[in-house]
Amino acid sequence: MAKRNGSSTLSENVKKKLQSDILTGQYEPGAPLKVLELAKGFEVSVAVVREALTRLATQGLVQQNPNHGFSVKTASEEELNNIIQARLINESEALRLSIAYGDLTWESIVIAVHHKLSQTTEYKEVNEKLVVREEWSEIHRQFHYELIAACPNPVLLDICSNLWDLSEFYRHCSPQQQQVRDGLAEHKALTDAVLSRDGERATQLFRAHIQLTAEVLFDNQ
Repeated sequence: MAKRNGSSTLSENVKKKLQSDILTGQYEPGAPLKVLELAKGFEVSVAVVREALTRLATQGLVQQNPNHGFSVKTASEEELNNIIQARLINESEALRLSIAYGDLTWESIVIAVHHKLSQTTEYKEVNEKLVVREEWSEIHRQFHYELIAACPNPVLLDICSNLWDLSEFYRHCSPQQQQVRDGLAEHKALTDAVLSRDGERATQLFRAHIQLTAEVLFDNQ
């Protein structure tokens, strides 16, 4: 671990690493998260690990049971449906506000991150299975966040960020297949609508983009 600058810093480091591992499918849904083993692996105290896991539990990525400790959240089609519905409502509004309030600096960031996403390969093959590359996943997250980053409502942005994490959990715990969709074209059209300040078209494209992703995830459940 990094230099010990206090338990809160250590806890944040552990939280970020565990969150990344969960969201990229390093742990199966429902897998136990043993505090002692994690503490040894991270070379930190049990208290630090417990704090990190408790914070992940508040985000919905970890389940906490008084009798059985901590485990990765389980997956359900009902929850996925609720997450998609919430994203459509909240992220659409955040996108509309971002387009209304964004300045030229925001536009330049959107252009840059879209270019980076378009030049990054999405899948890699591991043990004869397709998996989403971590680099692409992180840039994809950044792309969608930057689209709404100019939204002046920080509470709404926090909601969108938490919903993204939950939807990413489902993306990575679903069997990956090379999809019959043109993700590059979808992202390009969405970027063009945003930069044209066409809020109505941008939200329509965003909703179609998320609904298509939902259909793919439901088919893989």
